[in-house]
Amino acid sequence: MKIYLNILLFFISLTTLAQPYSEIDKVIASDRAEFDRFGSAVATNDNYAFVGAFGSGNYNNGQVYVFERLGNSWVQTQILQNSDNENYDRFGWSIAVDGDWLIIGAPREDDDENGNNNISKAGSVYIFKNINGTWTQTQKIVASDRSTDDEFGWSVDVDGNTLIVGAHQDFENVVGLDSIHHAGSCYLFDLDVNTNIWAQTQKIVASDRAPDLYYPNGYNGEDLSDQFGHTVGISGDYVIVGAINHDYRPDGSSGWQCGSAYIFERTSGIWTEVQHIINSDNVVSGGWERFGSDVAIDSNIIVIGMWAQDFTPTGTDYMKNAGAAYIFVRDATGQWNENQKIVAGMRNTGDHFGWDVKINDGIIIAGAEQDDHDENETNPLEEAGSAYIFQINNSGMFQQIQKIRGSDRDSLDEFGYAVDVYGNNAIVGAFKHDWNLIGSDSLQSAGKSYIFSTTICSNVTLNQTVNICPGDSYTVGNSVYSNVGNYIDTLQTTQGCDSILNTIIAFYPTYNETNDVTICQGGSYSIGNSIYTSPGNYTDSLLTINGCDSIINTNLTVLQTLFSQTVSLCAGQTISVGNSTYSTPGTYIDTLQSSNGCDSILTTTILLNNGFEITQNKTICYGETYAIGNSVYSVPGNYTDTLQMISGCDSIVHTNLTINPPLDLSLSVNGNEIESNQDNAAYLWVDCNNNYSPVLVNTANQQTITIEQTGNYAVILNVNNCIDTSACVYVEFVNLNQIHPSNYNLIIYPNPTQNILNIKTTSEYQFEIIDLTGKIIYKNKGNQTTAVNVNHLSKGVYFIKITTKSYTVTKQFIKT
Repeated sequence: MKIYLNILLFFISLTTLAQPYSEIDKVIASDRAEFDRFGSAVATNDNYAFVGAFGSGNYNNGQVYVFERLGNSWVQTQILQNSDNENYDRFGWSIAVDGDWLIIGAPREDDDENGNNNISKAGSVYIFKNINGTWTQTQKIVASDRSTDDEFGWSVDVDGNTLIVGAHQDFENVVGLDSIHHAGSCYLFDLDVNTNIWAQTQKIVASDRAPDLYYPNGYNGEDLSDQFGHTVGISGDYVIVGAINHDYRPDGSSGWQCGSAYIFERTSGIWTEVQHIINSDNVVSGGWERFGSDVAIDSNIIVIGMWAQDFTPTGTDYMKNAGAAYIFVRDATGQWNENQKIVAGMRNTGDHFGWDVKINDGIIIAGAEQDDHDENETNPLEEAGSAYIFQINNSGMFQQIQKIRGSDRDSLDEFGYAVDVYGNNAIVGAFKHDWNLIGSDSLQSAGKSYIFSTTICSNVTLNQTVNICPGDSYTVGNSVYSNVGNYIDTLQTTQGCDSILNTIIAFYPTYNETNDVTICQGGSYSIGNSIYTSPGNYTDSLLTINGCDSIINTNLTVLQTLFSQTVSLCAGQTISVGNSTYSTPGTYIDTLQSSNGCDSILTTTILLNNGFEITQNKTICYGETYAIGNSVYSVPGNYTDTLQMISGCDSIVHTNLTINPPLDLSLSVNGNEIESNQDNAAYLWVDCNNNYSPVLVNTANQQTITIEQTGNYAVILNVNNCIDTSACVYVEFVNLNQIHPSNYNLIIYPNPTQNILNIKTTSEYQFEIIDLTGKIIYKNKGNQTTAVNVNHLSKGVYFIKITTKSYTVTKQFIKT
């Protein structure tokens, strides 16, 4: 969609000529050196100025210097370099800025966006963003079809979310074909606002791109061709591209290096060439005039520089290379028409007026970098340079309002080589100036730049008194104040001027108090919108008449009025509550008067604990005693005891005590047999010589035991849970089975064991594993050597009983 502006309305808004531009500061690089060429490219935006020095650093790496306005001074705040800088990159050759985006060209840089694929002078562009006041590189971009000597980044411009980059020596067309030496091309990039990434969207070339025209006078220099993209400009949906060396006019006639410019319009996201323009007096030109040496666009106005033009707007007063600029305006049909040709008010041969041109809000600045004269056309200094300011008038025509030059101009400065204008500020580069700020320390072509403004700052002091509530704050500029006091702030206007604001801050009256409050249980306390019924510490904010909060701290005490108790009484006892006396079970409510003014309600629950009388039969073993209460009995009989309960009530217990007779612990020995003289008991025979371990024979749990080995034995008796152990008796027994197993080569190992128990003998046998209770837990047969896995057994002492045709042996082993 085309956007048409009513240029007449625009003119009406500019009926008053601008205030004169005054030099308010001049700046140099903090690290200036010979041949830095500081000022070879300049740009300004709001209160920032950017100066390129493509020759600074080691071997023309290039740097860009950032300055910020503080009052009438511009202070260097940063030095920018490309992230992958190398020799001869010429970073800072071209600069463009819009809002927070800064675009810097490095046309001699060799690497792609990732620092790879080295191609000599393919060119690169670096994108910086203002992040919290610091300009930070966010991206490097290159042409999608980059090739040797393209010099991508020779020219750049940016507007909103679109930027254009010129590659004035590119050979190929948009599809990489039709190679023409230095025909030139341009690349468009758009910003993804979600990712802040710039991506190439289109490559454009001239519709009539052509090889260099044969020069009739026999010129044998380099084939210069079109160099489309030598200069570029963008505004909204329109792009202007200069082709400084193009030889053909739109009608097909030729003029060697007369120059051309091309206008592209964006429709539905696609850029299309809509017009090929030349200057109206091009047809009388003898060539070499280089229309399109610089271009600039602002809304519906285009300015085309032509520094080699020789004539006045009326086609008279020939002065070689005096220079001119042409203004084109878009009409309601979308056609761009030449509206005016402007020249310097006092033109001279070789001035190069129009070498660099910029336009912003009806103001044009044009550099004449080889002009010799000052603003009064006096004091000639060779190629000192100058710049001219034009403003649009009520008739829609631009008229010169001022000629500016450097306050310390010198020969060969080339002041005006780079220019820019924005708002009230203008900046001009003199990239060959040799001196520092005080006119000393000469360094050849170190460079200098000059900043002009229509706004000269003067300090303004204002006073104010502000009342705030405690805890609130008051903001002045970037300062936030929350305490009483006198504060001084320096505030910067949009023009960069400072104002002094004295602020006296006072607090509205408020109060902060603490109250102690006591209420009766069941009552409440109100303050503001709050109602409290429970004890605690409470804080309430109450709004005063001036809107401030006052703080009330309340320590609330709640006197208890509801009580309850449970009382246990023995039979015959009573309890008194206030004036009441109770002796029977039940729930009683009494109102008791308190000295603090709160009546207490006491609920009493009475429980009756009756004592008891019981008779019990108890039997104990001979030699034991029986205890009850404070009594201990050791002889049979009938006993009566009075016991006091926890509640304090007494109970009667009658005890019939019986004592079992003593056990008969005597033993009778008859050969291999031992008999217990106690009848009707549970018997456990034990080996006294083996820590009283159970004897593992078939008769071990009978009144009479048959032993199989000589030793000392005893029996443990249990009669009615009365347990006692007899004395040990010695029994001697001689039998074939008592011959020592070593005579039969019987070996059991290892002992103790953890996993495997080995049995080794010379004959077949049966074996049983028995625990300490006499229970057989495993049995099997073996032949000579057998490995028994005991891993499943718990840790402890076990017996293994081995039976052969010749003998029976029981041995103890330990499982670990």
